[in-house]
Amino acid sequence: MNKDKIRNILNLIFMLGAIVGVIWYLTKDRTEGTYIILIAMCFKIAESSLRMMK
Repeated sequence: MNKDKIRNILNLIFMLGAIVGVIWYLTKDRTEGTYIILIAMCFKIAESSLRMMK
């Protein structure tokens, strides 16, 4: 599996997690929504790290 495909998958997970986190934050529990967004940000950091190593 090449780096671009891994980066795309990580970016997709980040976008979905961020959307779910914002919806959760606005409609349900703010603390849990914040945690979901923070977990999604971990995927974005991993994707950005792969981009910098290229």
